[in-house]
Amino acid sequence: MAIRFARRVRPLIALAALSTVAVMTPTLASAAPHSKPSVNSVQKQLGQLALKNSHLVEKYDRLQVLLQKRQKQARLARVEVHRANLNYRTVHAQFAQVAQAQYESDTLGAAGALLDSSSDNNYLDRLNTLDMVSTHAAQVVEAVAQARDSASGAAENAATLVTQVRSQRDALGKQRLVVQRQIIRYQNLLATLSSAQQYAFQRSINPSVSVASVSTMHLTKAGTAAAQRAVEFALAQVGKPYVFGAAGPGSYDCSGLTMAAWSHGGVSLPHSAADQYNYGHHVNRADLEPGDLIFFYQPIGHVTIYIGNGLMVSAPTEGQNVSVVPVSSFNGDYTGATRLT
Repeated sequence: MAIRFARRVRPLIALAALSTVAVMTPTLASAAPHSKPSVNSVQKQLGQLALKNSHLVEKYDRLQVLLQKRQKQARLARVEVHRANLNYRTVHAQFAQVAQAQYESDTLGAAGALLDSSSDNNYLDRLNTLDMVSTHAAQVVEAVAQARDSASGAAENAATLVTQVRSQRDALGKQRLVVQRQIIRYQNLLATLSSAQQYAFQRSINPSVSVASVSTMHLTKAGTAAAQRAVEFALAQVGKPYVFGAAGPGSYDCSGLTMAAWSHGGVSLPHSAADQYNYGHHVNRADLEPGDLIFFYQPIGHVTIYIGNGLMVSAPTEGQNVSVVPVSSFNGDYTGATRLT
């Protein structure tokens, strides 16, 4: 989630334009009791809401990724249980056949062994053989039964983990309702600013570059065809709205955008900024190439895709559209970058 707010909750450092407007407008804190809040007060509250929302979005996305992993593990465990049950039934039936044959067959039964033996030693050897066959069959059945029980235990454990993660995700889903109410509060706070103040504030948190100006630039080509496809896809999404937890095609959050972009480059990424940081290999900021993923904040709370010329495509925050922004606008919050190809 792209926000140019400090890592810790504190008042925003506004751009010069906003500071100028704030100076020209008398502080409202000392005005009448029911007057509008001051610009600084609005800035601080917006920063607190945005930071909280950013952390919640990342937690939600990471739990979604974990839930998908747990569900896959549970499916595999259920398949293993089915296989183990089939194996147990087959082996148990074979053991039953051996046992029945020992009691009913004149050739394999103890009486048959006595009548067919030419000596006492031969008779004992035949009995030992029968006993070994029975013991081996029983051991096989026991081993397969243990494997079946182990598979069943693994499946139950996997199901429990799925339930736990789903419960955690659903709890965050309920908090999402809180986020939505906060967004309304965000919009109401923003509405208390004048038009000039709102414009300056929006520019401070999302200093976007127009698509028209980007199209006139000679952007550096990516080093691989896959990276170039990812960049072109990301640019094609500019103007689409940011939506919490979305991964296209009509809207995105930050990691949803980079995941979708690199899907077009043939690379599968998780829907989580923090998890995406562990893919590919890390590169220095001075060595950035188009297609590289850039990460911000500690803990990681935002990811963008570099497109060259010091610019990146970013899905910012609620109320903002996918934009092209300078990497330098996030200087103080830069964490690192990775290259996927």
